[in-house]
Amino acid sequence: MIQPIRIVQSDYGYQIPFTLEDGNGNAVDLTNSTVVLTVQDSQDPNQTALFTGNLTIDSAPAGTCHYVVASGNFPNPGTFLAQITAAYATEVLTWSGVTIIVDPKLPKSIN
Repeated sequence: MIQPIRIVQSDYGYQIPFTLEDGNGNAVDLTNSTVVLTVQDSQDPNQTALFTGNLTIDSAPAGTCHYVVASGNFPNPGTFLAQITAAYATEVLTWSGVTIIVDPKLPKSIN
């Protein structure tokens, strides 16, 4: 994964692509898994998820997938923490430490 991911506040409908790898840099086969993205505002004192959404698997053997940003996902600029979870029938794999930086949409008020 390329870190950090940069996006623009309130934009939606586009894809954020991911390639999921093991600790050795090998693609993780996503066949028969459900892949979910969970995002949290890094400044949230309650440490609650801002949103959770399913990822679409593009190539299961290559470990590639994407998330389509929905309206309302990133209403404010800032730094967000994310993790991706792939759930199989007998195991769950999690990729943590994903950083998403949301830049303010222009024009920006200086008040």
